[in-house]
Amino acid sequence: MRKEEIHDFLKSEPSIQELRRFAKMLGVRLRRSMKKRDITKAIIKTSESRRPSSENTTANSTEKMRPSKPVNADLPSRYFRDYVVVHPVNPYWIHTMWDLSIRTAESLSRIDAKLFVRVSDITNIIYDGKNAHRFKEAQIDLEQGSWYFQVDFPDADYIGELGYYSGEVFVSILKSRITRTPRNSPKFTEFETWINRVKGGRQEIAASSEEAGMAFVPKSSGPSSSPSSEEFIKTISKSKSGR
Repeated sequence: MRKEEIHDFLKSEPSIQELRRFAKMLGVRLRRSMKKRDITKAIIKTSESRRPSSENTTANSTEKMRPSKPVNADLPSRYFRDYVVVHPVNPYWIHTMWDLSIRTAESLSRIDAKLFVRVSDITNIIYDGKNAHRFKEAQIDLEQGSWYFQVDFPDADYIGELGYYSGEVFVSILKSRITRTPRNSPKFTEFETWINRVKGGRQEIAASSEEAGMAFVPKSSGPSSSPSSEEFIKTISKSKSGR
């Protein structure tokens, strides 16, 4: 705000509430005990400390405060980096994504090889490129960039690869990190973690089972036989007669 506009506001004889609102807008710090003339002095002091600005400067500052318009919101289809990533979608589906650098793409074009993407099940093994339990693959174009695979087992480790065939041998040029598909059923454990919300802290105890959940029931003083038995009838008769 220009210095002239501040002086015009003060000449209009505003109320103390209007002065406080105006000072707050200018960023002037006020105390609750300040009176009308004190607030006016603080505003004048702030206006005198401001540098005079021209119309062009004001226009430029206003222009900078406007939100910028997006130049181009389209994301590039490729980033020309060598990578393969695999993401589990659910227990039975995996999404594979890839990209190649210009150098790697030129090397593949020189050998005129068809490109394949492969997902291998490597659960509980140290993968050496040949000992996967099973794999699924698809011939792809470099511009596709992604592929979905339906896998056989949940709660299993999978790795993605990009490569080509040299005769009958699959030559891997890029490998992903290992990913694990989620389980398709609840996971039961031998121990449960209980939290004490009053005292704090955690305690790990054995999970409840049929044997652990059976409470001790004290033996009754009455007969252990069936209610229709002779022993039960005699016991009831004694309790009624008091003998």
